[in-house]
Amino acid sequence: MTEQLADILTQFVARSGYSSGQLARLSGVPKPTIVNWLEGRVRRPRNVVDLLRLAVVLHLSAAEADRLLVAAGHPSLANLREQANQANDVVLQEWVNKWDTAVSPPHFNLTPPFQVTADLPYFVGREDSLQKLRRHLTAPIHKQPYSIQGMPGVGKTALAVHLAYQLRDAFPDGVLWARVDTSEPMAILRTFAHAYGVDVSHYSDLASRSRVVRELLANKRALIILDNVENSEQVKPLLPPTGPCAVLITTRRHDLSVLRGAYRLVLRPFSPHSESSLLLFRQILGNDRVEHERALFSEMAELLGHLPLAIDIAASRLAYEPGWTTAAFLQRLRAEQRQLSELAYEDQSVRLSFNASYEMLSEAEQQFFTALGAFAGEDFSIEAAAVVADLSLVDAEDKLRRLYGLSLLRYGRSASNAPISSRYGFHPLLRAFARERLPHDSPVWLRLIKYYVKFLEHPHDFGILDMEVGNILGALEVAWQKEQTAEFLQGVNGIYRFLEARGMYETAGDLLARAETAVTPETNPATRLLLYLNTGHLAQKQGEYIEAETRYETALTIAREINDRPNLSHILRALGVLAARRGDYVLADAYYTEGLTLARELGHGGIVSNFLRGLGVQAWMRGDFARAEAFYEEGLALMHVDDAESTVGTGGMMWGLGVLAQEQGDLPLAERYYREALAQARNAGHQERIVVLLRSLAALAMAQGELETAETHWQEALKLARALGHRWQIARVLSELGELFLQQQEIKAANAAFRELYELARMMQSQELVASAQFGLARVAAHQGDLPRALQYGRESLDSYTAIGHFRVNEVKAWFRSLHVA
Repeated sequence: MTEQLADILTQFVARSGYSSGQLARLSGVPKPTIVNWLEGRVRRPRNVVDLLRLAVVLHLSAAEADRLLVAAGHPSLANLREQANQANDVVLQEWVNKWDTAVSPPHFNLTPPFQVTADLPYFVGREDSLQKLRRHLTAPIHKQPYSIQGMPGVGKTALAVHLAYQLRDAFPDGVLWARVDTSEPMAILRTFAHAYGVDVSHYSDLASRSRVVRELLANKRALIILDNVENSEQVKPLLPPTGPCAVLITTRRHDLSVLRGAYRLVLRPFSPHSESSLLLFRQILGNDRVEHERALFSEMAELLGHLPLAIDIAASRLAYEPGWTTAAFLQRLRAEQRQLSELAYEDQSVRLSFNASYEMLSEAEQQFFTALGAFAGEDFSIEAAAVVADLSLVDAEDKLRRLYGLSLLRYGRSASNAPISSRYGFHPLLRAFARERLPHDSPVWLRLIKYYVKFLEHPHDFGILDMEVGNILGALEVAWQKEQTAEFLQGVNGIYRFLEARGMYETAGDLLARAETAVTPETNPATRLLLYLNTGHLAQKQGEYIEAETRYETALTIAREINDRPNLSHILRALGVLAARRGDYVLADAYYTEGLTLARELGHGGIVSNFLRGLGVQAWMRGDFARAEAFYEEGLALMHVDDAESTVGTGGMMWGLGVLAQEQGDLPLAERYYREALAQARNAGHQERIVVLLRSLAALAMAQGELETAETHWQEALKLARALGHRWQIARVLSELGELFLQQQEIKAANAAFRELYELARMMQSQELVASAQFGLARVAAHQGDLPRALQYGRESLDSYTAIGHFRVNEVKAWFRSLHVA
């Protein structure tokens, strides 16, 4: 029976281990042509030279080449040689003469083998990795293989190819290449031996053939690259003896036994802090386009987790598929459920790349991997993984190690006191890959919700919450979508204080707004109380004082109804602070006094201290400095390190001690306390407290005549307050900066600060701040020589301060006297 071209060519290609794309690059024969031959669509190729090119790349012997030619309907090598000589066909002669005997495969006596596929024309970055590998691979003797390890799509093969071209001259005996996951060791050994003119086909067992090739390579200074290794058994027969021959392995595995003690380069996605991702976009799309839309491409790189394969595909689609705008493609990628579908281009696919590793898992491991897709955060704890997957802690630990070993997970962040990481995390695209396999009705989702709601029932250090906040917010989103109302409300109340401290007002506002729509008369009163208290806090931070007061009063009513005395105390203090900021000192005193009595009854030293400090501020504002100092001292004496309500760790106690030292005239001690408090607040990430402490340091610097230092602190505080959207702090800093600018005779800057303050104060309906802005604008107008306007603002300021009984009444009157105005 006559052999068919497709059948015999398929055998030879399978033996070589090359893909059709690799064969096309090595031979120069178009890939579609090779595919047509392999699939039988073309049975009698017209161009015999193309067949000969492919035969050379496949390292066919003369007999094998004859089989291929005859199957394709062409004469044998001997007949082709005769035809070429008769027709004086130089090209055909050149290719036929690659075989100079009837039995030997083509050989190249003067050129060492170089079996590496084509280098990427747009390879970027990886300079540090290349340098490290070059240093190891160019050593005179090699005892073990070297490896490039990493997740699918990270560019291990591309790095190995690029490195091979760089080191070509360093290996005079050539560079050998094998894709070991698609080729058998026997075929690879035959190809290696064939590259040096040795036929090992008559060695029919693996051990014998491996021994012969080891002997062949023992004294050769060559580089062997074994690509995409899945297990050690694929590699062991291919390794040369210790000597000048170097071996580089690329693998997704972290746990190959053949690499024990070997140098391992763990390749990660491009660093978000480098330009490598944008440089890859530039290489494919051109510099002008990427620079013009830099923000869009930066966001795209972030969404793709800076994974080189994903960036390559995205850039290629934008470059070569018609009709795409960068913004439109980016919009597709923003939808996580669509990301992997968009990341495919011809034979490149991120999903297929991931699937190769996924298929190596057992069914139980696949289920575990899929369950982990429920986590929305950067990483997750082992305990959380065990609960969500409904496994024992030991079983979860073993499976996490297995997934890490296959580069399907990476190590997560470590707690500050943990010697090693106890957390694991996904690359964002791998998380999308896992999540798309997780059914919407899986019990995993409910376990996720219950775990994190219960997690929030207990107080946690902000550092721990920093690591879990992504998962918590993700769990709350799932609870909302699945209408798990009770869990959603409980979780929102549980996370609010953290979001407030971190300045995440927008996130907090979205959650609280949805929570309010979910509240019904049947909702647990304690839950409703906390919700109204938290919405009041947020409204107050954003300067919405009427809204805040409404929420606090609703919470107050509920607290009295259910006799929740601890929260009643908190609400009274919140209402007192709000009344004071609006300039209603009488009402503020009433709230503080009631709250102080209740706090003393409850025996909460920290809360009592807060009320005393509030009363101290009230007394200070009305000019009763002796009474204010008495309140401060009593309050600070009650601040204990072990008090549950203490703010130790975020700088609260140190700030209070600094205030006391400053009032007592010990400015160096006050500065020391403030700086220590600021360090604590920065470490804890308590954004609002950072603003307060920067203001305190600025005021201290101004009191000491260090105006430049004061301005630096105030400008930093203003920038942070604006970023937070904290209107009260913005207003305070503007007032203080305005005073500084006046002292420095920077009238234009002072005018801008006081005008912004005036608009903000009117919006917040704060009489005190309105008066402060009016007094500032009065002095600005006086400096500008506009006496009528100065007098107008001055009188308005005096009226406002008088109405609320503020101590600055005397300062405004003194200013009028300086103008010789009654």
